[in-house]
Amino acid sequence: MIRQTLIALCLVGGVALAADTPPPPDLDRYLKTEDIDLGKNPPPPKIEKLPDGKVRMGVMTLDPVKRQIVMPGEIATWERNIEVLIASPRGRAYESVLVAPVRPFHFQVALLALGLTPGKPAESVGSSKAPVGDPVVVYVDYEDPKTHAKKHVRVEELLYDEQTKKPMKEHSWVFVGSRMFDGRYMGDVLGDLIVTMHHPDAIMDNSLVEGTNEYIYNVNEKICPKPGTKVTIIIQAAPKPKP
Repeated sequence: MIRQTLIALCLVGGVALAADTPPPPDLDRYLKTEDIDLGKNPPPPKIEKLPDGKVRMGVMTLDPVKRQIVMPGEIATWERNIEVLIASPRGRAYESVLVAPVRPFHFQVALLALGLTPGKPAESVGSSKAPVGDPVVVYVDYEDPKTHAKKHVRVEELLYDEQTKKPMKEHSWVFVGSRMFDGRYMGDVLGDLIVTMHHPDAIMDNSLVEGTNEYIYNVNEKICPKPGTKVTIIIQAAPKPKP
């Protein structure tokens, strides 16, 4: 059933995207790309049903029972001023903790296939009003380069909050869903999968109000492995909070 759902969702007309509304003026730079076809007519990913009931979608593996997505990735940077949690290869890896070889459009389709519903994105870049949407928890698995011990951590441990002087507060990341504008899927134009600094064209966003600028989060060098370290990323759908 999930395979049929994925195939249906891959048709642009069947993907639940935000309204076709003009972007804020400060997003104009993302539209002025040399690749004029960027975000237009995104091709469907290769979909394969596995013997154990899971579904492989490109490099992502979807588990409909656990409601999770597992995908490969690597540590992108130790630079300061983090704005992105997970970037795609053409996203902002230079200011992202992680990078994963996944097209943003396909990532949104995978989230929809898990039964997640897009919420309300940030009103502007760095908005002081936190976005809302169906929650997920993000984990990272990797091998400690010194001890070779297997690590399984919440992704917030890899980030350092400059305001509290502690690792980023544990919270749920929210599925806001990117949108179509002028025939383009803006998630592909932006190029990022999950952001830490609020962004109206994000697919998933930081649910905390502390997502207003690039000076809040940096890499937690005490925990985060070095750039280039291969990791496994787990996107786990979380129960919706009770009203």
